[in-house]
Amino acid sequence: MEMDLSFSQAAVVLPREYSKLKIVLVGAGGTGSFAALAIARLVFELQEQGRTVELSIIDPDRVEASNIPRSNFCAAEIGRFKAQSLAERITLAWGIEVGYGCEKFDPERHLKQSAGDYRQLTVLVGCVDNHFARRELHRAVEEFQGYRVSEAPNIWWVDAGNGKFSGQVLVGSTAKRLKAEDHFVGSSICRSLPAPTLVHPELLEDQEALPKIKVETIVSCPERIRLGEQSLNINQRVAVEIAEMLTALLLTNSLRRFATYFDLESGTSRSLYCTAPSIESAIEISSQGRSKAKRA
Repeated sequence: MEMDLSFSQAAVVLPREYSKLKIVLVGAGGTGSFAALAIARLVFELQEQGRTVELSIIDPDRVEASNIPRSNFCAAEIGRFKAQSLAERITLAWGIEVGYGCEKFDPERHLKQSAGDYRQLTVLVGCVDNHFARRELHRAVEEFQGYRVSEAPNIWWVDAGNGKFSGQVLVGSTAKRLKAEDHFVGSSICRSLPAPTLVHPELLEDQEALPKIKVETIVSCPERIRLGEQSLNINQRVAVEIAEMLTALLLTNSLRRFATYFDLESGTSRSLYCTAPSIESAIEISSQGRSKAKRA
């Protein structure tokens, strides 16, 4: 059997030098509510090292009874805005000032003010469940990047999605189709990566365009969990993958992968590593329409 040496040959992802880091969590539902607390731990550690870090949470929805226990909320928070509730909880627990927006993510509103700050690195963390929100995240990377191809990007995007028992976490920084080798400096440093929507273009498509079914047959996420149709732990697992990818990218400078896929039912996982052949293959497969990803 041929041994896979992709990890040992992968380059390390090194984002540009920055004086200020801005992390924007878009979506505070099933996955986002767990990811928020994990990201807060990372922010706390970065601040302990003297880094200037700003964290914001964006989500227009309120906590509903049906969100429990699938999301990281409790009965006392029912009726409150998800973003506000998480932000205040983090502030109380970690002493971190967290911004929040009880609205849909809008690149003009949430990024334009700092788009011209060359010293800032922005990381968008997408935990959304629809193609409209992902289109806005894609547009943010495409229109607010503010760099030349020869320069390291100042916006990165981590996107998460899941199905009943499986999920994926992807990281990228450019919506432009570049030659695979253009993402690297030499063979050991990766300065940019294709956006999640270049690896999985279907993330921008309407995945709800399914045959109509009777309303009576629609069941809630908690009910699906009780029926065994969705893992109770799927959102937490995705959140852990997000946190680990962000930690490797921003804290330990050890990130060597741009996509991770896992399945709780079979207990398996696999990753795509930062090598020119892996990037080229991922983009080629996506362009042929053979690669499939799940919604958040």
